[in-house]
Amino acid sequence: MDVKKVKKIMKVGPKKDKELYGLRWINYGNVDNDILLEEIDDATTFSDSDCEAILKEFANVVMRRVANGHVVDLGVLGTLRPKITAKAVDTEEECVASTIQNVGILYQPAVELTTDAKKISVNVINIGPTAEDDSPTEPDTEPDDSGNGGDNTGDGGSGDGGFAG
Repeated sequence: MDVKKVKKIMKVGPKKDKELYGLRWINYGNVDNDILLEEIDDATTFSDSDCEAILKEFANVVMRRVANGHVVDLGVLGTLRPKITAKAVDTEEECVASTIQNVGILYQPAVELTTDAKKISVNVINIGPTAEDDSPTEPDTEPDDSGNGGDNTGDGGSGDGGFAG
């Protein structure tokens, strides 16, 4: 994975208004479902349409189970579980479904994924002047075809490798 140097003016905390520097991963673009299905198709005897049908049905089964209150073990990928955020109220009688503020899904990666993620090779790419925190920049080098360079996703924003001050 390639990273770039960024500078950021801290907005809160003891280092408020101080200019700090850190590293942020370089996003070489998102990998969409079609590309993943094509790679699975190439590695198996399934056709593109078979892979897509299996993946859709897998998602349907998983969502049905999560919606019914189950924690779903996805094996090497990790687990999914239902998550709610509800308003705290003063009495038991006030504790009703309308106090639910948000319903979602919580993903927890498998230990193996977390362990493998810690082994990812990181390359600091010098791309000229230090980039501002939110300015997109391109590296001087192209990602390699080994599967390590072009499959990064996300926008490099908050929570995607920022730095603490």
